[in-house]
Amino acid sequence: MIMKFTNMLSKSIRLSPPTFPKRCLSHQATTTSPVVIIGGGPTGLLLSILLSQYNIPSTLIERRTPEQIHMHPQAHYLNLRTMEILKHHVPNVYKNVMENMPPVEDWEGFTLGYSVLGRQIARVVHPVRGIGVGQDGNGILVQDGMAGEPILSEDGSRRCSICNPGHLAQNKFASILLDEARRMSDLVDNGSGTFNIIHQESVLSVEEDGSQLHIKTGSRDIRARYVVAAEGSNSQTRKEHGGVLAGNPSMQHLINVHFRTSELLSKRLTERKEKVGMLHFVFNRQVVGAFVCHDLDEGEWVLQIPYFPPFQEPTDFTVDRVRDMVTAGLVNHNDDNGMEDVEILSVKPWTMSATVAQSYFIGSSKRIILAGDAAHAFPPAGGFGMNTGLQDAHNLAWRLANAVQDGSSGEGGESNMLQPYETERRPIASQNAALSVRNYNRTLDIAKACYLNADHPTLLKKVMESPPMSFVPMALRQHTFCTAVKTAMIPLANLESKGNLYGENIVRNVRRILETGGGLPLVFPRYELGFSYDPSQSLDDGDDTAGFYPKLAIGYRLPHVPVERIVLGHDGHRHDGQTIGEVTTITDIESQTQQRWNRPASPKYSVIIYCPYSSETMRSKIMDWAATPCDMPLSAVELYANRSIATERRREISDGESETISVLFDMQDTFAKLVNGDGDQTIIDPETKTFQAVMVRPDGHIADIKCFIDGTNNKASHVTI
Repeated sequence: MIMKFTNMLSKSIRLSPPTFPKRCLSHQATTTSPVVIIGGGPTGLLLSILLSQYNIPSTLIERRTPEQIHMHPQAHYLNLRTMEILKHHVPNVYKNVMENMPPVEDWEGFTLGYSVLGRQIARVVHPVRGIGVGQDGNGILVQDGMAGEPILSEDGSRRCSICNPGHLAQNKFASILLDEARRMSDLVDNGSGTFNIIHQESVLSVEEDGSQLHIKTGSRDIRARYVVAAEGSNSQTRKEHGGVLAGNPSMQHLINVHFRTSELLSKRLTERKEKVGMLHFVFNRQVVGAFVCHDLDEGEWVLQIPYFPPFQEPTDFTVDRVRDMVTAGLVNHNDDNGMEDVEILSVKPWTMSATVAQSYFIGSSKRIILAGDAAHAFPPAGGFGMNTGLQDAHNLAWRLANAVQDGSSGEGGESNMLQPYETERRPIASQNAALSVRNYNRTLDIAKACYLNADHPTLLKKVMESPPMSFVPMALRQHTFCTAVKTAMIPLANLESKGNLYGENIVRNVRRILETGGGLPLVFPRYELGFSYDPSQSLDDGDDTAGFYPKLAIGYRLPHVPVERIVLGHDGHRHDGQTIGEVTTITDIESQTQQRWNRPASPKYSVIIYCPYSSETMRSKIMDWAATPCDMPLSAVELYANRSIATERRREISDGESETISVLFDMQDTFAKLVNGDGDQTIIDPETKTFQAVMVRPDGHIADIKCFIDGTNNKASHVTI
């Protein structure tokens, strides 16, 4: 019977992926690559890595040099689901991220004040050290006289995720991803990997010829089946092939100032009594803006300053002017240690937007696919931009791999497996865009508490652009506008020290908002872990920071369940007579067991079989049910509530079978306590003869669930996504 079960699993495994010509691009004018990725940011690099893990060659083209990409920090927050993906799918990257992240005490808080080193009027600490089931994502306002920091960590047995959020500047993160992408490209069969990642070349055109795409650079002509445009919000590929964005393309204009503090100033910031955090909202008579601390020890900072064209222009923000503003907001203008302690690295304008592409498949062939910022752009509040792009790549990679291996395509050139990429990811992008806008508005509420209303500059602009003011020379209108803005900021000088009546009123206003759950949160458990690919399960716009309650339901990620993976020693036992157990989580279990970062292999569906006892007959029935709709390789994960039964079952499995069958022990009966997907609160009872079968996609989301009762017919039925 064991052999029958093994044979059935082996039949579900697809043959090796098709071969492609080796890519010796330096000697060929025309080359072939099944997938071309345009853009070498985090989204494109993660997609390259995951395709390599699935043994699919790809070519990534980036117009900038690695040094240019890694020069500017940009995004920096890695949310819970992103950290899970890194840990379970690309553990080399996860390890390097953890090793390079600043200490959590340096970034778990947001502060508000007159300057970073000056008076701090409020500090909020966020739950980034381990968030529990049902715990909301609201930070805690540190009260005056509070000894130490508030305790936010949760009991490990009740965690929502095995991971915590991360904080690492995008330039460092992208460098780690690039190293892993290069390493993985060398493991792909039939691909030399030499030119897997191409820098300093711009894509001049993407031409469509039926089922084939021609990608031309200055020195190459690459033929591909699919192109993924991941080159950012100003994607030329999207613009040239009819991609249309919906939403607000111009919410606010900002100046991004990248600067570095001296060793002496960094030391002062580290040693100050009131801790430095990730974000510092500064309300100073010289500058109103947000300071982002990417790495306190290395002195890596960014300042975001709003400006209002056409009455303020990027050229107004010279290096000398922004140095004055940085110094004022960081250490106060009259500080003895002043401008010589700040090095301005770059000054760049950018436009905040909230847009989502109307379609993720563009061009006449629908073989050009949008991902990352090319598909969506959000306000940075909440940190959903880069995270949504990385999760796009996670959803897309296994679909692309299947489409390339399968070779068939549906209507319009999209494979049947590829089509759901848009229907699943686009609603998530819209959901995250709306949340990011609400988060941005939360920051405006704080500004209003400081008597700075964001509507006032907009109204002033309208006055300046309407008669009779529109007849006044532009230079005079610009001077008038800037004078009005400066005048509005003068009262903020009252915040510099305690005791001023006006300043203390502002402090009370701000703290009142923060005490009642206002302000900008950092952790959003439902949005980070609770999103679903079931179209009927979209998140409501209610409490954005509400706690997350895991559920076993179609469309959701497989929840965090602490499990022990049963692994035998060389003689089947440890020296103490016990089997070897590895503590892990059932989330993304298939990726963990397959370890494609060492041995690239085709994507697989997994069947989680919750077994109250060992029954080959029931396991065979479940595998028959799972194999019916599945056109991909299939692996079995058997989960037992009894460790001794799990150990005995593992001893039954041969070494060959262990490639397709994993045996786990539910350490805390967590899986048994999860309610099923229809919400009727039915609990899985390990004492009954009930087998729960959960079909899981390669990206860790649940495709189908079925309960099998021993001794009944258990007809196959599927509502898979």
